[in-house]
Amino acid sequence: MKAAPPRPVGMPALRADERFVEALAELVAARVAERLDTGRRDEVGFLDTDGAARHLATTRKRIHELTSTGAIRPDGRDGRRPLFLRSSLDLYVESGGRP
Repeated sequence: MKAAPPRPVGMPALRADERFVEALAELVAARVAERLDTGRRDEVGFLDTDGAARHLATTRKRIHELTSTGAIRPDGRDGRRPLFLRSSLDLYVESGGRP
């Protein structure tokens, strides 16, 4: 049997059987998965011009310029309002600003 590593000073000893450790691991895994899923949901969906400007760290005016020159194209519209996906904006940046 492998010796346990030394405990930090002041750290209480915790004795737990394998069932407890497995149950705790399941709870922690579920929490982590929930947090990761929540983060993904925040990244999905459309951005309006203000959101696109924030995503690209630029101004609304620059987004209008890029849209009017065809450098970026809206992925959808809400009436007349252009909407963009983060992934499309990221592709624009990754291509070095080439449409």
